[in-house]
Amino acid sequence: MTGKVKASKVRVHAPPEGASGLDGHFHVYVFDVFHKTFLPGKSFDTIERAASFQRREQERIYTEQEAEPELFDLPFVSSDPDLLARIERDPAHKTRLVKDLDSEARARGRSR
Repeated sequence: MTGKVKASKVRVHAPPEGASGLDGHFHVYVFDVFHKTFLPGKSFDTIERAASFQRREQERIYTEQEAEPELFDLPFVSSDPDLLARIERDPAHKTRLVKDLDSEARARGRSR
């Protein structure tokens, strides 16, 4: 990697207010926009490393998937280490997260 990663522009999705079990790490998950499902990701100590991994994952996905830009899988950063289990237990949180990520996917589609 050359240069410095601009992590200040990375959006970090937070768990619901009052959530426990937070570990202070940044977790990159993948949202399958077409199927509306979440895939496990990787954990990082710093936002810079999470942002770098998120960008590399997005580039890899673009080369592998054949779809309209708004239907590409979407790597995203969260501060919630228990996100996959939490969205199963809390349908309201899943609905909010899907809505946010769908709007990010649509914006990505418009920007291409």
